[in-house]
Order: sequence, then structure tokens, then C-alpha cells
Amino acid sequence: MKPKILRPLKAIREKCLDCCCGQTKAVKECTITRCTLWPYRMGRRPKPD
Repeated sequence: MKPKILRPLKAIREKCLDCCCGQTKAVKECTITRCTLWPYRMGRRPKPD
């Protein structure tokens, strides 16, 4: 069986889901802003300021 290869943003999303026990609502409402993945947690690049 081949390992699943994910694009970087998808991999970040999967990590966030893992951190939140698979709860998509918990990922959206995540308050751990010190996490380096936090801006990418929804599987998209953040909008530039």
C-alpha cells in the first residue's frame, strides 16, 4: 500500500483535524493562535494584510 501524499495545505488541515480529534467545528473555533499552523488551519492560505 502506498503512503497517502498530500499537498502542504491539505496536510496542515489534516494535522489540525488530528489535533481537534476530527471535529471540523473545533478547528474553525481554534483559539491556539500561537500555533504556527493556525493561519492555515482551514486549508487555505491566509489573506495578506
